[in-house]
Order: sequence, then C-alpha cells, then structure tokens
Amino acid sequence: MKRELAYILLALITVTSAYGQEEKIHTNRGNKALETGDYEKARESYQKALEENPDYKEANFNLGNTYQMEARALLENASQTEDQEKQQEILTEVKELSASAATAFEKVSSQSSDDSEINKAQYNLGNSHIMTGEVDKSIESYKEALRRNPADEDARYNLAYAQHLKKEQEQQEQEQEQDQQEQEQEQEQDQQEKDNQNKDQQDQQDQQNQQEKQQQQQQQMSKEEAEKMLEALMRQEKDLQEKLNKKKRKGERVKIEKDW
Repeated sequence: MKRELAYILLALITVTSAYGQEEKIHTNRGNKALETGDYEKARESYQKALEENPDYKEANFNLGNTYQMEARALLENASQTEDQEKQQEILTEVKELSASAATAFEKVSSQSSDDSEINKAQYNLGNSHIMTGEVDKSIESYKEALRRNPADEDARYNLAYAQHLKKEQEQQEQEQEQDQQEQEQEQEQDQQEKDNQNKDQQDQQDQQNQQEKQQQQQQQMSKEEAEKMLEALMRQEKDLQEKLNKKKRKGERVKIEKDW
C-alpha cells in the first residue's frame, strides 16, 4: 500500500496539568510507549484511559493503531518464517489483532460527527479489513473515507488496490469452482467406468451361470434319456424272452439275430 496507516497518532503530545483528566494522562503515556514500539505498554495505557472514559476518541483511535502496527510487525515476521505451522500461528494472531483494531476504528467513526475524524477512522478501518481478509468491507470503508474527504488520494489508491484484490479473489473462486466441476466430472466418469466394469462382470457371470445351467440340463436330459433307453431295452428283452419261451413251447426255431 502507498502508506501503511494514516495519521498514526491523532495527538502525540497531550498537554496535561496537575489537575488534568486521567484519560489524557494515560493516553499521553500510551503515545510515548507507542513512539518507542512498546505495543504492550501502549495498549495498557490506552485501555486505562478508556476505563476512565469509554468514549474518549483519541484513546480509541490510538489503541486501534497500536493493534494494527503490532499486526504489521508480526506479518513481516511471518514472511521471514520458513516453518509453515509457525507461520500459520502468526497469521492467525495478525487477523485477531487487526479485528481488534477494526473494532476500535468503528467505535471512533460512530462516535464522531466530524468529517475529518471519520475520514481518518474509515481509512484505517479499511486497512484493518484488508488485514483480516475482508476485502468487501475494506472497499466500503475506503469509499466512506472518500465521501468524507474526496481529496484523500491515499484512500483513493487503497480503494483501487482493494478492488484489484476483489477481482483476484473472484478469479480464484471461479478457477476453484471450475477445478471442482472437473473433479466431479472425473469422479462421475470413474464411477461410470466402474459401473460398466461391474455390469460386464455381472453379464459374464450371468452368462457363465446360464451355460452351467444348460450343461446341467443337458446332463440331466442325457440321464433321463439313458434311463428311458434302458427301460425300453428291458421291455424289449422281456418281450423277446416271452416270445422265445412261447416258441420253445411250440418247438419252433427262433433266430435272435438277423443275417444278411
């Protein structure tokens, strides 16, 4: 991005007196801690200020910046980490810090009626949404920042960047959808091939079963025919014996077999 954050501090130096308000004292301490990069101390100071006055816009705004600056520092560390598991842990923390920053900026924007303050809060809110991966929300925030200050070139630049990210996301989603459709088609084809193979195997099995059944029937018919033939021969033999016996009783010569 053209700049990481707009208006990192609304007021780095807060004039306090012995009778000054507590929220201003804590905010001033937070500002000094933030200058040195002590994010933890800065957060504690801003949170104490908000305990004194939950609607204190300067403390809310700078608390949001503290979260966001810490998130950017962690993101740089993540890019230099080769351990993927560790990198994922850092990215998760980056999103959580950016979400906390967004909450603070949203509160400032809702509390203020001043276009300049809303412009700054919405610009930083857009940056926070970019860090959490909520590109649609970032686009709306940059647009609101421009509505409050049409001359804000940084907001205009970041809006164009966010819109570019949106197009990339849409393209990736389309590619993923296309890949998924192709995978589904391949799975359907594989299933169809398996179904065809199973059908062929079943057809072969049915054919084999049919052949075996026919063979069994043929064997059974042959057995029945053989039994019938045996019965016929036995009847023929019986008839022949009866004829022989009859002729013997009459004294006639009987030819059992025929000659030429």
